Amino acid sequence: MLDGREYLFSDSKYLKLDIEVPHVEMLAEAHNLREHFISYRPDATNASWYSLPLIGLGNQQPYSWNNYTKTAKEAADKTIWTDWCDKSPVTVDWLKNVYPSKLYGRTRFMLLKAGGKINFHKDMDYSVLAAVNVALNNPKNCKWHWRDGESLEFLPGDAYAMNLSYEHSIVNDSNEDRYHLIIHNYDFTEDCKAMFKRSMKQQNVQGNFCFSSELL
Repeated sequence: MLDGREYLFSDSKYLKLDIEVPHVEMLAEAHNLREHFISYRPDATNASWYSLPLIGLGNQQPYSWNNYTKTAKEAADKTIWTDWCDKSPVTVDWLKNVYPSKLYGRTRFMLLKAGGKINFHKDMDYSVLAAVNVALNNPKNCKWHWRDGESLEFLPGDAYAMNLSYEHSIVNDSNEDRYHLIIHNYDFTEDCKAMFKRSMKQQNVQGNFCFSSELL
């Protein structure tokens, strides 16, 4: 069940955001922290998916809030910028001064090892464009696949808001590790809405901003 915050409800599978990303520098920061990444959902992968939280409930807590706290409010009160931020100054500066959010939820570096695969799954039942997936690199032959056969190949520096109500899989059929940054922000500031609306117009993506409590 969604909380009472604002979402962009849409049937689109994804929306490419009109935003510049210093992906080369951010990739270097993520790569330099590689030894600290934490195994992530090993049951859904061939033990090849890893995470490192920059914003969350702790340095070693990459999963969603319901794995650690009883309520979303409790999680929001305990959310911190982790110690890994000290070693990621370019990424932190981009989050604080470029990406148009003032209230972040779980935000983390993600690593899919060379040859790795994330099995088909979906993360929610509501059709919203929410989780922003930023490609710090994206090896050739590393693709996002949907159950219906459609696929998407990110380019380095691409930022996509993804609709995780559709079943999806990621396959890194390459000899290079894949690094992405996944952002969950809790606010749609005016600047953030403007970015999303501009991107929607550019790609002819339809959707409506709505507080989830209005649906109840």
